Amino acid sequence: MMNNKTITEIINAWFDGELNKSEEANLFAILSVNEDARETFRQQSDLKNNFSFISEDFPDKLDERILGSIHSTTNHKRRVFDKSNYPALFGYALSIVMIIISLFLVTELRTNRSGLNDLSVKVKEQEQTIKLMFNAYPTIVVKPTNNATIQ
Repeated sequence: MMNNKTITEIINAWFDGELNKSEEANLFAILSVNEDARETFRQQSDLKNNFSFISEDFPDKLDERILGSIHSTTNHKRRVFDKSNYPALFGYALSIVMIIISLFLVTELRTNRSGLNDLSVKVKEQEQTIKLMFNAYPTIVVKPTNNATIQ
């Protein structure tokens, strides 16, 4: 058996003209055995009939007034420096300042990194030069002399 929500959806679809013949047959089979479904069907039918009695004419200029009110609200431009915009403007300004500071710091970091790399290369070159200088000197042999007397 179908639950009430599904039955209500089927009844609404029938009133909207969206059911095919087999679904209509299923709907009327459900209505024949389910009292709640019949009550829902009666309520929907009464609602549809009551709407058909409403025949209120709208003035000819109603469309123009509605479109005019929509147009006037969409054309109303807010000033950029309105007092209600100050928090947003402050946030944007702070964001821009933070971006500028971040770019400056990244640039400085890259400059320092390249300077450190250059310094490291120079230290390695000096270390190699010192090793070459030590290896270039002849070896010195120290020999004791007998001229000195030990006391």
